[in-house]
Amino acid sequence: MNKMGKLFAILGAIVYYLCYPFVLIFVLLGPLMEFPVLLEIFRLGSPREGLTLGLLGFIGALLYLSYRYPRLGWLYKRFPVMVPLLQMFFITLIGIELAIFFANLWADKLVYGKQIALVLAILSIIIVRVYLSFWYSKYPISYKVHKM
Repeated sequence: MNKMGKLFAILGAIVYYLCYPFVLIFVLLGPLMEFPVLLEIFRLGSPREGLTLGLLGFIGALLYLSYRYPRLGWLYKRFPVMVPLLQMFFITLIGIELAIFFANLWADKLVYGKQIALVLAILSIIIVRVYLSFWYSKYPISYKVHKM
């Protein structure tokens, strides 16, 4: 690797390690912070902002990098249960954000009625939970933890 490549690798690792604590906070506390936002949308009937698609993409990219490159994923060597935990919380966060999106379509733009928005929001959370159940029945957590 040339000098410029090493410089980019070092700068990328610095940015990664500066952002990673925030990624952990967002992923682990995100579903707990965003679910009350969803309930508030239905209770008050006014739109609320959740996490943006760009932020979810950025968090997903950092999680992918930490899974892909062992130097960035040193935390998973010490705490192997973090891999499935972060995956479950991140996918659940995506489901809640999808539910907030459907609820905001009702509350902000009146695309459909409140009952349809409620059904779509519940359906998005159920689909995510069914997906997680299927995924972890096919690839159990104990398999992932012992694989590391």
